[in-house]
Amino acid sequence: MTSFYQFLIWFFTIVSLIALMYGVLSADITFIGLFICTLTISVIFYRLNETSPTNVTQEAQVKDFALDGIDNDNIEISEAIEILKQEQTKLLSIYKKDVYSNHDLSSMLDIKRNIVSDFVSSLSLNFEMVSKQELKDIILKLMNDLIEKNSYHLFEPSFFPQEDSSYVNWVKRSLILLGWKIGRGEDRAKKLFDLFEKNGIIAGVLVFSHTKKANIDLKQYEQYVQNGEIDFLVMITQDFKDSNKAQLSESIVIINHHDLPKLHLMLKSLPTIK
Repeated sequence: MTSFYQFLIWFFTIVSLIALMYGVLSADITFIGLFICTLTISVIFYRLNETSPTNVTQEAQVKDFALDGIDNDNIEISEAIEILKQEQTKLLSIYKKDVYSNHDLSSMLDIKRNIVSDFVSSLSLNFEMVSKQELKDIILKLMNDLIEKNSYHLFEPSFFPQEDSSYVNWVKRSLILLGWKIGRGEDRAKKLFDLFEKNGIIAGVLVFSHTKKANIDLKQYEQYVQNGEIDFLVMITQDFKDSNKAQLSESIVIINHHDLPKLHLMLKSLPTIK
C-alpha cells in the first residue's frame, strides 16, 4: 500500500467513524450523510490503491538469478545466496544509481565488483568452507545474471535530466543498464558515434537532445554499415514521436529514449541482420 493512499484511506475512514458516532448519538441525518460519503470515498481510494502501478512492489518485479553450477551443499555459500536473494532489489538499486552517477563508462565491471565486495564484507561468515575471494567470484556471477535478467527493472525512462549535456550521458548509461556493452571500433568511427554491442548486433549510436538537432548526412554514416564496422546506426532523441517513421533507411533508425528497451528486438527484426 502506498503511503499516499494509505493516509487518505485512514483519514476518510476515521472521519466516517466520527460522523457515524455523532450521527447515532444526536440522531442527526447530516452526520449520517457525512458518514456514507466519507466511507464511500475511503473505499474508492482503497480500490485506486489496489490498481495503482506503484502498488506492485519491486520485489515482485525482480527475476531471481540462476543457481546453475553452484555448490548448494556448502553451508556458507548457501547462507550467502539466501541473503543475496533477500537483498537483490537493494543491490540492483545501488547498481543503477552507481551506473547513472559514474563518469567512466569503461568501469562498469569495477562497479559490480565494489558492490559484491561490500556485500560479502557485510556477511557474518567464518569463511571456513569457502574463501572470501571464491565467494566474491560466485556472487559476481550471480549478480551478472541478476542484472541481465532485470534490465527492464533497472531502466527508468521517466527519470532523465533536463540538461542537454547530461541527457546524452544518461542515454548511454541507460543502454548499459539494458544489457548493451560498449563496443570496440576504429578511432575514425569512434569520433563520429559511440559503439554498443548486444548479442551479436553492433550499433553506432548518436544521441541528440532534440530531433531538430539530428540533421546529419546519412550517406556519411551508411559507409560504416557497408564496410561492416556496424550493423546499424541508431539516433536517439527525447522528442521523437512518430514510430512509423523510425526507420530512415535499411540501416539507420531514429527512436525516442522511451523505446530503448525495445531497441534490440527492433534491430533484430530488420533485414540487415541475417
